[in-house]
Amino acid sequence: MRRRSRFVMWGWLLLTPVLPASAQLYTIADLGTLGGKTSFAFSANALGQVVGSSDKGDGNAHAFLWTRKTGMQDLGTLGGTSSKAFGINASGQIVGWSSTTDNSTHAFLWSQGSGMRDLGALNGGSSYATGINDLGQVVGYSVDPGSGPTRAFLWTSSGGMQDLGTLGGPVSRALGINVFGQVVGWSTTKDQAGHAFLWKDAGGMRDLGALDGSLESQAVGINAGGQVAGWSSKATHTGNAFVWLEGSGMRDLGSSETAFDIRAAGINAFGQIVGTAFGLDHGMSAFVWTKSTGTLALNDLIPANSGWTLSVASTINNMGQIAGYGMIEDQTHAFLLTPMTSSSK
Repeated sequence: MRRRSRFVMWGWLLLTPVLPASAQLYTIADLGTLGGKTSFAFSANALGQVVGSSDKGDGNAHAFLWTRKTGMQDLGTLGGTSSKAFGINASGQIVGWSSTTDNSTHAFLWSQGSGMRDLGALNGGSSYATGINDLGQVVGYSVDPGSGPTRAFLWTSSGGMQDLGTLGGPVSRALGINVFGQVVGWSTTKDQAGHAFLWKDAGGMRDLGALDGSLESQAVGINAGGQVAGWSSKATHTGNAFVWLEGSGMRDLGSSETAFDIRAAGINAFGQIVGTAFGLDHGMSAFVWTKSTGTLALNDLIPANSGWTLSVASTINNMGQIAGYGMIEDQTHAFLLTPMTSSSK
């Protein structure tokens, strides 16, 4: 069984991949650019709206919002030259970070009616927003001026930016939040290891540990059911993706003979996980994991003549759509994968 699962998990091991009968196939949309040659997608909501950053062709990259109706929209900046969008909720509110007129970097909250709002920073430093839930709560991290510590934050419209603390060390970063305001990310511990954490308003920050044989871990996303996705690594900088659940702990999603590092990037309400495998040949390959199929290479699930090589899967929404970026015609472009219906497979 273990031997078979390796071939199913990483289809690029075979010239003709062996896929489970239940494997989902996808259509692919090229999201284009803002005028340059590169674009990167980082988040998508259940409406299929995608955010990320794109080269404008002038040496600068700006945050974008993409929809099927409007295409790619430039979200501008906080007065500086560059910006990136990293999260979008069901209402179309977008978060990320931007340079400012004084060359600082600040987290922003963007909405269609109000444009880009500066969320400030802890202690007057720089800040980076990484996620937003449907209540408009924002998470990210803030860096004190100079060589000060980096701290995870939770921002709300009523309370502003709250320092979430650490697991005992000087550094923490928040990377995901669910609708209940539960936050995940990573923090240094008293012994300076970096561990995944789960933060709740009632209990504060909890150490989720690491996979057996690993030294460090990082949590990147959490769904409404409390399932946490992330990855755990060893001293050799090799690692595996995991899913964590209360009562069950951290489950290893498996390894590959052709990849030395497998990192989860996102999880949806159904526990489907996406991410990237870093190959021994120094290449990258996007993957999707489900409980029924295990881990599958996304390059095996798109039309064979698409011309795409999918490198990074950044996010999966509750409709099963996957956004990320890959290579098409020797350029790096953002993509959106949409599940085919059973009649079109």
